[in-house]
Amino acid sequence: MEGRMRLAVNGWRIHGKRTGVGRYLLNVLRHWTPDVLEGRFERVTVYTHKPIDRAELSIPENINVRVLGPQWRMLLWENFRFGPVVRDDVQFSPSYTRPLIARGCPVVTTHDATQKLYPHLFPRSVRYLYNPLYGWSARRAGLVITDSEAGRNDIASCWGVPIERIRVVHLAPEERFRESPSAEIRRQVRQEKIGFNEPYFLFVGKLSGRRSTPLLLRGFAEFKRKFKSDHKLLVIGLNIHNLDVMGMIEELGITDEVRHCEYVSDDDLCVIYHEADVFVSPSIYESVSLPVMEAQAAGTAVICPDTPGMRELTGGDASLLPKPEVGEMAEAMGRPAKDSDFRGDLARRGLENSKRFSWKRCSHETLDVFEEAGRMRFSGSRSG
Repeated sequence: MEGRMRLAVNGWRIHGKRTGVGRYLLNVLRHWTPDVLEGRFERVTVYTHKPIDRAELSIPENINVRVLGPQWRMLLWENFRFGPVVRDDVQFSPSYTRPLIARGCPVVTTHDATQKLYPHLFPRSVRYLYNPLYGWSARRAGLVITDSEAGRNDIASCWGVPIERIRVVHLAPEERFRESPSAEIRRQVRQEKIGFNEPYFLFVGKLSGRRSTPLLLRGFAEFKRKFKSDHKLLVIGLNIHNLDVMGMIEELGITDEVRHCEYVSDDDLCVIYHEADVFVSPSIYESVSLPVMEAQAAGTAVICPDTPGMRELTGGDASLLPKPEVGEMAEAMGRPAKDSDFRGDLARRGLENSKRFSWKRCSHETLDVFEEAGRMRFSGSRSG
């Protein structure tokens, strides 16, 4: 039955400035070439709310694309266009939610349960709208995909999802991050995007409560005070919660030491990873982090929280921060900044660890889950 099944993909998030979920979805789609899909699915269709440029996105020609207007916000479009219209055997939703009505077997990727574990770190909309919706979607999915064993345990515990219906499929860094940029490209990006020649710490990610921008800035300010280093801090990420970043920077007296950029292209980001001395993840809690994986693939030393998910994904080959405190952050920054041998060892071990992950493997294992979901539909054992 598998070879005659049809797969529908919610492609809403492949548009615009692609951050975590958009990049995840696009990297999976790019590996579904004819030889990979043969014998698995008769047809794969990406449904989207507006036209896409296939060449720019590098989506294989064998994947169908169907535009379902109008150009509504994601939840409205998912529930009033994607859900009611699509009749494919398996319906894939890559970002926490499934349609209220699903005519095929729904598969949802629930990347983590951090918003349920630490609700105070998120805005009211997450606490009172999205958290209940994420939990309902996971419980009412035929199967749930998540990015780590730690995430699997959190989802089962927080939202009451039977653990036997959750499948772990690890993400991966793009291959481009493993490639060392030329000296000329490095010089150009230094000048146009980075803006300084000093060594620097790097953070990449949305500026939010759980990623603790205040901890990062205060820890860096304390590092500068204590270690008298010439290191700078480069912060790249959308300020989705309108944090007063510049106000915090001015208050801490580090205006000339920090640069914030909301978004850069993946090509520029590759150079930025390679040029950085150390990547810093100041999160209160993480069960998965694509930027941490990308930094390791670029051969950059990593500082990240000591959580089960980060131990799992880094293989322990990182400087693991035991407590989300200013003093701990400053000390964690100080050692690799002052000890090049320690920094180099972290970078080498992290690079080796990163070789465990690939998008080819992720895309194949994702298809395995969809085939399993399709069999559930035809056996009548799906959640509707």
